[in-house]
Amino acid sequence: MKQLIRAAFASLILFSVQPAAALAEGGTFRFGIHSTAKEMPKIAFEDTAGTQLTLADFEGKYVLLNIWATWCPPCRKELPDLQGLQQKLGGDQFQVIALSTDTGRLANVQRLYQELDLNEDGIFIDETGSVGRKLGVFAMPTTLLIDPEGQEIGRMPGPADWDSAQAVEFFTKQMGD
Repeated sequence: MKQLIRAAFASLILFSVQPAAALAEGGTFRFGIHSTAKEMPKIAFEDTAGTQLTLADFEGKYVLLNIWATWCPPCRKELPDLQGLQQKLGGDQFQVIALSTDTGRLANVQRLYQELDLNEDGIFIDETGSVGRKLGVFAMPTTLLIDPEGQEIGRMPGPADWDSAQAVEFFTKQMGD
């Protein structure tokens, strides 16, 4: 009985520290879509110029809202993929918002974007530290899919290969193309 309990406990620990995989075996992109859309709390964030933004500023588009931090290695690793997805799908129908939770540390975010050779126009930051709490984010990174009406229609904790062919196909289907 003790061995069974130890094995179950070890499995639980192993499962809890493994990041959620966005690509299942066979290359299928997995993203948790809700059975019904959920109301989004009001959140505010800034761009590098200090302009206050809300999700209402992106109304009419699907928004992939990625909550991340500079201290999170998987977050740092997926930033180029998020920018790649924005380059592939971004426009009138789709917007990637990689929202840093590094409160009061815009300079750290800018340094990381420079280090990764990313477009700094894509920097969004939550200087208050309140967005993660309001959205119920308990793991970094966590990514939400928001429909053109501003409702959450999906969520995925953990990193992903965001600009893979499977991800692009998945989001294109979500947009109804």
